[in-house]
Amino acid sequence: MPFAKRHEEIVKKIEPESKTNLWIRTILFSIVIFIIGGLYLYLRRGEFDLHIANKVFAITSLFLIGFSLSLSALCYFWNFLDTKIVYRKHLGVIGFAYALLHALTTFILLREEFPWPDWYSTEIISVLLGLAALIIFSGLAAISNRFSIMELGGRTWRRLLRYGGYTGFILVIIHFGLLKYKGWGRWFSSYDPWMPPLSLIAIIFVSLVLMLRLALAIALFRKKSNEASEDE
Repeated sequence: MPFAKRHEEIVKKIEPESKTNLWIRTILFSIVIFIIGGLYLYLRRGEFDLHIANKVFAITSLFLIGFSLSLSALCYFWNFLDTKIVYRKHLGVIGFAYALLHALTTFILLREEFPWPDWYSTEIISVLLGLAALIIFSGLAAISNRFSIMELGGRTWRRLLRYGGYTGFILVIIHFGLLKYKGWGRWFSSYDPWMPPLSLIAIIFVSLVLMLRLALAIALFRKKSNEASEDE
């Protein structure tokens, strides 16, 4: 059975559940990630303010979108996670909401720390990449509905979400890297404080998400090749 069809069958078999419950559970899950990230930075830095909360907004967004993108691979390799595929949309949309909150907080509430246009001009490449990712994710959030599936067709719709999601995700990685690589270098040179930067942990998570996608692509390619050989 084709991979996309398998997911459709799984979703149909899952006991119907209130859409509100799915959103509530995803929001609660995002709050747990935010709290863990906030506690981590508080222990690492000994303080917590809006500036640090804004960092956690970005990290929470990254993790939620990463989980959304990795669910297909996780469900393919580990069947016991099949029922979690229904959260793929919700994780992505809530992840986008955190990314938007991060951008608005930076631009409006923290404008003294990130003055316009001085700070933005010095980090122009990172800013443009982050903005591009935000635009992509906003487009994906806009088509995450049944109307778009009917208008675009299931095949095109899935491709847009897949390729758009990973494109935006990679742009975010580069955005993070350009802003944080100096801090990573300082930490590796001194290991002070002993806890690594949270952004570095996030990048490791991102690497795992991309490796999962690569493993899935290889597995599907091999499966397709084997099926073609059997048909000959």
